[in-house]
Amino acid sequence: MKLDKLSTRVTRRMRGESARWRWQWLRYWRPNTQSGRVVALLESVLLPVLVLWLGWALRPDDPLGAHAGFPWAWFGPWLIAVRYGAGYGLFGVAFYAAFWKFGPQLLTPVPAAAFPAEFFLGGMLMTLILGEFGAAFRNRQVLHREVTKDLTARLERTKRRLYVVKEALSTLEQELTDRPMTLRDALLDLRRTFTFQGNRPALASPTQAPGLPAPAPLPDPRAFLQLLSQSCRLVEAGIFVREISPEGLQWRLAASLGQTLPALDLEDALINRILETHQSVHIAQAVLNEAENNPWVFAAPLRLDTYDEVDALLAVHTMPFMSFEENNLQRLQVLCASYLDFSQLELVVEDVRSAWVQAPISLQQEWAQLSDLGQNFKLRSYCAVWSGQGRVSDDALAEFAGLQPVESSTWTLKGRGGKPALVVLLPLLSSAGLANYRRDMVTLLGQILGRSGARPDQAFDLDFLEVSGAAGFLELRRLLSSPATAKATNAP
Repeated sequence: MKLDKLSTRVTRRMRGESARWRWQWLRYWRPNTQSGRVVALLESVLLPVLVLWLGWALRPDDPLGAHAGFPWAWFGPWLIAVRYGAGYGLFGVAFYAAFWKFGPQLLTPVPAAAFPAEFFLGGMLMTLILGEFGAAFRNRQVLHREVTKDLTARLERTKRRLYVVKEALSTLEQELTDRPMTLRDALLDLRRTFTFQGNRPALASPTQAPGLPAPAPLPDPRAFLQLLSQSCRLVEAGIFVREISPEGLQWRLAASLGQTLPALDLEDALINRILETHQSVHIAQAVLNEAENNPWVFAAPLRLDTYDEVDALLAVHTMPFMSFEENNLQRLQVLCASYLDFSQLELVVEDVRSAWVQAPISLQQEWAQLSDLGQNFKLRSYCAVWSGQGRVSDDALAEFAGLQPVESSTWTLKGRGGKPALVVLLPLLSSAGLANYRRDMVTLLGQILGRSGARPDQAFDLDFLEVSGAAGFLELRRLLSSPATAKATNAP
């Protein structure tokens, strides 16, 4: 049965092809827009001549068919007018008129009959009408061709864009499958790990050798290594910290990933370069790719001391070959640079943190940095504490926090009686600037609270503190944890 159906289908297809070729010649006389002018002139001459020759062969006494039942001779100019336009068709009309005038003298000695004006007038009008029809058809054909060309071009561009999107999605799928987190996720995890300390205890300090200065603690190196292992696919790596021991300067392994880490040799080309340049390096760089027997593939500084010398670094011993590409290396460099910035701020936070351990680390770091500027360079900074009295909506508090000066830093904490409080650090501000800040903020706060009919002095208490080391930070803690019945010294 299947063979019979296949035979029937092939037979029908062959019959359709033969019928199509049988009537294909009729499509030749459709309006043409792509032929040259020479070809059009040749057809305009040859077709009327062919029609006249056939008419003279069939009826020598009336080749134009002026006295016949139907003017068959006009099909020559009419077809030319439809195909190329009225101008080329009128050429055939003029040729027929010349043949009527001079044909009898050349072909037969019989004198010419009277000129059939109606015959030629009707043929000429019909030629003009068909020429206009052909012109309209050709215009539509040109429009259709241009539209088709434009749509084809658009389709090709769309196909190329879809191909690019497909390749991008394939690459993204491969990246997401091969890489467990993006750079944004890694940075957010790094911020959650170090910036939001909450109620965690302070970072433990390293063991202090008798008679030697206490080394500064490094912010949670194990958590940082775990983050790098998830984000950058490290296999074996270590964080080394420089310490002063009775034997001299030594590099201690603070945290490790893997089991077979070699000892840190300062004579290695990669380690030596990071100590000189204070920048992350890897073995694919032109300066280091010629080094032999280098046990490390990547290294980056994680902290600098007060003399701008590297005292903590990351050294990567093993990572997958597919991970050693530009995007992954850039991600590793960005995470190490972020950790370096955080660890540099941690160098001056110890005294401030001892005054209020549970404060956000970012507030501790900002306070310690501004305190250091005030102590060393006499550049004063102030802290504005907006303590809530009544019920203040979170939206109003967030809107007011967004209206603080651009150079300031804000934190929303729990204040007196568990009510919200807005802590604003105003760096490098004079007494006049502080007065202007108070006036402007009270005005803005009145506009925000005026929508709900509240007054600023009934919603917030305003206190100013000078940023001055651990003592000022302890005063900030006492101000926020004082009883709700206590009155502020400065009210807006």
